Amino acid sequence: MSLILIAEDEEAMLEIFAQVVEDLGHRALRAHNGEEALLLARTERPDLVVSDHMMPRRTGVELLRTLRADPRLGTVPFLLLSAAHPSGLEEADVFLSKPVDLDTFEAAVMRVLRSRPTVEPREEAMTAGDRAARPGGAAREEMLNWVAHEIKTPLSSARLNAQLLLRKQGERDSAEERKCTEAILRQLDRMNSLVTSILDAARLAEGKVALQREPGELAAFLQEVVREWRELQSQVDFSLKGGAQPVELSFDAERVRYILNNLLSNAVKYGGEQRRVEVTLSLTPGLAIVQVRDWGVGIPASELPNIFDRFHRADGTGGQGHGLGLYIAAALARLHGGSLTAQSELGRGSTFSLRLPRSL
Repeated sequence: MSLILIAEDEEAMLEIFAQVVEDLGHRALRAHNGEEALLLARTERPDLVVSDHMMPRRTGVELLRTLRADPRLGTVPFLLLSAAHPSGLEEADVFLSKPVDLDTFEAAVMRVLRSRPTVEPREEAMTAGDRAARPGGAAREEMLNWVAHEIKTPLSSARLNAQLLLRKQGERDSAEERKCTEAILRQLDRMNSLVTSILDAARLAEGKVALQREPGELAAFLQEVVREWRELQSQVDFSLKGGAQPVELSFDAERVRYILNNLLSNAVKYGGEQRRVEVTLSLTPGLAIVQVRDWGVGIPASELPNIFDRFHRADGTGGQGHGLGLYIAAALARLHGGSLTAQSELGRGSTFSLRLPRSL
């Protein structure tokens, strides 16, 4: 049994994290703010600290840095939680973005207790120089972080409670109750997706998204993405052409995955009765081109010039989507030095083309 210190100012979140930790067979220490967490850590050395970032009297990152400076507590593993991406998150052993999935949280706790891994965050925070160079940038970033925290914290609490309820319903074999709970989870995920997209769009508009490019093999990456979609949407025929040729380039895998997931999701939504999606990888001098094609309803010619605008939804979408997915995807393509374009014809489907530079 390990001793796990949990610091969280939201009572509902604190109790559910403590319950999960105790269900795993560990003892939980509860702290409602950063100062209380520091006092508890100095009183009884924990085996792991789980802390929210935006807390009164000491933020999660401030708590982390204070613990690291203490010779007795400096090696205690630290799992940081936040709806935003605060500066300093890379100093934690593990960073999880809110709302946190129950299985992901449990796995992270068990993994860090076993081996104290170092998990790279998915997004770089702005440097102090970046904020100083942009008047009002720090204030806007603080506001974005506040919005993320205030909206995603109750979302995270509701989602974790729904997941725990789903587990208990499974034990009782209550199919009707499970159906209702799964519907709640789907709507919570939709709300989280909307909030995330709004925050991403704001950060992109402010120039606050930094890519983490790494050398990678694009064809193998595409094979993985297509395989995931085949498992997710088994009723749709996904094909990949040109995926056998190795294509080495430098790209941010998570950001490119976002682009492709958005294009594939749209192809499934608007693909019509054929239920067929084709992904093609081709090469031109200096460029790798990934095309996603469907044979669905298509996009009116009058709408094509505007589909990458913020909050734009083409006529005939039936209110689906929030009008930010393609805007974010196109902006991420530009950050890579590439582009995202579309060709479409009503009743004959659409083809989206992602162009990525092969040398940077």
